Amino acid sequence: MNIRARRRRQSGMTLVELVVALALLALLVAALATALGISARGSVLVETRAEQGEALRIAQSTLRRYLSQARPVRTLVNQRDQVVFAGVPDGLGFIAVMPPWPGGGGLYVVRIALEDAAGGGRALVLTRQPTAGEGAALDAGAERAVLVQGVAALRWSYFGVDEGARQGSWRSDWRGRNELPKLVRLELQYADPRMPAWPPLIVGLPLDAGPR
Repeated sequence: MNIRARRRRQSGMTLVELVVALALLALLVAALATALGISARGSVLVETRAEQGEALRIAQSTLRRYLSQARPVRTLVNQRDQVVFAGVPDGLGFIAVMPPWPGGGGLYVVRIALEDAAGGGRALVLTRQPTAGEGAALDAGAERAVLVQGVAALRWSYFGVDEGARQGSWRSDWRGRNELPKLVRLELQYADPRMPAWPPLIVGLPLDAGPR
């Protein structure tokens, strides 16, 4: 009897140990699954932020490239000589000289403005079209590129010196003048607060270059 009882006790202990081991294994698997889930979410978050940062870099680089190619092409408006440049808080238009690659080079009329996006929300859109410099305008055949999506608000401002003034100042309107602004600044705010902050973009324009 003592031997049988001892065997039953040994069998019972083995069963308990098996149950405990299975419970510990289940806890370990659950912890591992949670850790893998957190790691996967963290990886997706890092990739998303990297993509957002790259999109911001490309947008600012494109804006710098076009703005730095602005040229003081002149035209007559009401018998008054002025530069083809129209800048307001929500957009601007100007003449830029583009290199021959890719696509055709030469003078282009360029507009960069905030527009309603097709899927909802608002986007910063660059539109360009070849021009001879006279009566610069855009039509339905102009090329369009979305630079920034999900824009809540933006503000363009322009730095220059008035005739007879000693110091320059920032202003929200630059139209009907006989020279380009010295600097252009863009401040932008995303609609999604999770997006990275948009650093203020300041670009210097050519002082006196290109066709007249």
